[in-house]
Formats: sequence, C-alpha cells, structure tokens
Amino acid sequence: MLAIPPRILPSGTVFFIVNALMPTANCQTLSSTSLRRSTSSSSTSSPSSSSSAADKTAANTTTIPALIGSAPQLKRHLVIHTHHDASTWPSHLESTSALYKQLGQRWAKLPQLSKLGFGMSDLGSRKGKGAMDQVGRWDRTTNRFEEPKASAPEEVYSATLYPDFIEVPKISLSSIETFENLFLSLDPVATETAVSATPAPSRRDIYVCTHGTRDCRCGDIGEPLYQKLVERAQRRDLDLDRVRIIGGHKWAGNALVYRQDGECDWLGLLRETDADEVLDYALRKSPITPWWTRWRGRLGIDPDEAKSMYEDATAPGASAETRKKRKETVRDALGDPVQLSFVSWDGVDQYNVTAYEGESVMEAAKRNDLPAILATCGGFCECATCHVHVDVAPEQVGWSEMTDEEDEQLDFAMGRKHDSRLGCQLRVTKALGEWAQSGGRIALPRY
Repeated sequence: MLAIPPRILPSGTVFFIVNALMPTANCQTLSSTSLRRSTSSSSTSSPSSSSSAADKTAANTTTIPALIGSAPQLKRHLVIHTHHDASTWPSHLESTSALYKQLGQRWAKLPQLSKLGFGMSDLGSRKGKGAMDQVGRWDRTTNRFEEPKASAPEEVYSATLYPDFIEVPKISLSSIETFENLFLSLDPVATETAVSATPAPSRRDIYVCTHGTRDCRCGDIGEPLYQKLVERAQRRDLDLDRVRIIGGHKWAGNALVYRQDGECDWLGLLRETDADEVLDYALRKSPITPWWTRWRGRLGIDPDEAKSMYEDATAPGASAETRKKRKETVRDALGDPVQLSFVSWDGVDQYNVTAYEGESVMEAAKRNDLPAILATCGGFCECATCHVHVDVAPEQVGWSEMTDEEDEQLDFAMGRKHDSRLGCQLRVTKALGEWAQSGGRIALPRY
C-alpha cells in the first residue's frame, strides 16, 4: 500500500492553481483499497433523460453560446506538478519532457486511460532552486520537433487527481504502472449535473493557463489574470499557482476552479477585471450555479449535458437565482492578433499595441496599460471611463451603431465629441486592424 502524506503546496503551473487549505482539509491517500471520490453524492442520468436532453440541445444549438460545452469531456483530470517555472516552458512539452511525451503515447493505447486528461503545472517550482537543478532546466525556445534529451535525469514529480483530490506523491516513468493499477481500481465517476448541498469546500485548486509560448493569447490574457488573482487572494488567505490547459486557447483567459467535495469547473474568456468574482466563485457553498458567461463546462459532464444545463437555466420562467445579478453577455472567443494604434489626447504620443479579434478596444487598452482608460465598471456600459475618440464609420470596421445605453453614459464623459465612443462597446475586428494599418488612430481622452 502506497500512502500519501498531506499535500505540501509548492508553486507554479502553466495553469494557475488556487489552493485553499482549511484546518479541516481532509485530503485522501493513494492506496489500492481507499481510492474513492470525495464528493458526497451522485446521480446517474437515465437513458430517456439523456436522449431528451440531446434532442433539446440539437433543437436549440443556435441559442447556446459557443463557450458553453467547450471544455474537453473528462471524467478525471491528472495535474502533474513539475519543478519548472512556467516561464521556462517550451511551446510543446513533449519536446522537452520525456515523461509527458511517453505518458501521452502510452495512455493513448489503453482504452481505460485514454480518456484521462493530464497536464502539467509548475507548482513544484516552489520547492526551490535545488529541486529544479536536480532535473535540469527547461528552455522555452526548444523547437517543437526536438526530442527529450536521453541523457536527462529521470523526471520524478508529484501530482493531484481530480475530482477525487487524491495526492500522488510520486509519478515517473519507472513508477507509472503503480499509478495505473491504483487508478483503475477507482470507482467510476458518475455523471451529475448538480452536487448536494455542502458547507464551503475545505480546499479549492484554481489553475490559470499562462502558456504563452504555445499560444500568445494565453500569455497576454492569462498572465495578467494570474497576477491579479495573486494580488486579490492575499486578502482571502488563498494560495495560487499556474498550469497548462488542454486546448481551447481561443477562450483565453482560461481557469480551472476545482472544489473539493464540490464542482470542478472550467472557466474561459476571463480578464483580470474578473479576479474578485473568480475567487468568490471558488469560495461559494455547493451547489453553485455556473457562471454562464464564463463557463466552459465541468468534470464529469459532457458537452451536450452542459448545453442542456444552460438551456434549463436561461429558459423563460427560470428562477432569478439561476441568472447573474449583473447584466452580462458572453465575450467573443479570441481570434487572430490585430495591430492597433492609439494616440494621446494632444497627438504627441503614439501607442502601437497588439489586440485580439473578439476582445473589446477597452480590454486591449487596459492590458497594454494605456493612459486615461480606467474602465471603472469593468466593461458593462455603466460608466464613461473607457471613453475614446474613433473617427470612422461603424460599418467600415464591423461595428454596430451606438446604442441608447452607450449614448446616455457618454453624456458623463469629459470632452465628448462627435467621434466619442465607449471602448467597452467596440469589438476588435480584422477590419479595424486594416483601418489602423491605413493610418487610422484611436485617440485617448485627456482625463
């Protein structure tokens, strides 16, 4: 029997992990006789309910945001905690990590393990320089077609298996069969759309993808989100790290909010302005209503079931509790990079920045620390602190005409002119980039 000691929290992952350990935390041990899911109840969908949900989903697909159900279909998720800081990760981990490469190849051939999602975090880098030196340092510039060095020492890491919150003290190529045997002894994770009412979870692990070498959107959007979460979590006695996500870079910023004895959710389209709400979401008592405008899915739930949950929650007559108090719309998925040019109010300073299709002009300006863009309300058209001047016909750059709501807020903007708009209401488009390339400039306000 292989016993696992209580988790010692290190730092880092290309996913951002928020680990909150309460005094009552009761992490499991890894043994052949006691590998059991820590959630308290489950309910299995009947064949008839599954088919009706599928029929409903097929009939209403056009009304469901693409974000909903975009998470991979996973029953369990293994996060391996490396000793390598996320900033050293190459674009393709299989070019550097023999463990990562061989696990992918090995488990793809084993039906019972092929659906086990696994990824890496840099949580182990908290152990310090000595631990990293023992396994060698990674080079973020490593070409994707290179092979892991045969002379490198064997990689030995710890890991966590979700949603069970089982701590695996050692995972390596030489010990992988031990983990596989114990994994296969676990009871199946039942598909469930709800969790029984429980006290606030004793532990939460939040992972944020900041893997910028794989996709610049995850670095540009995920890293500021991670930093803001770290800042905000200090007031809530929470601990945070990073991780590498499984696909879905266009939904950046991506975060995993895994709650012991509760829901394990995937969130997407997050921004640093969402940090407080992410932490609130992690701390809520179960069952929790999904954060529909940021919700990609949940461990143990397939995409069709996630879409069915959304339909039920947003259907006419649904209780107010299923809806967010604040009016929100689902953000657009991030597309290709778009080069934009901003100019200061007096025309002296010019700022050339990289934005992404789908985000707002306000978000691009905030992420690049441009002056005079405060975005006090967070982009909900409830203030005028993202006021900009854009002298272009809306249809030329793929924008809609100004709404009455935006017009009313602009009445509070200092220095309003005929070309005034709220940056939060303006989407970044390819046409906007073409306009900028031809000399178009977005003027920042003086105040």
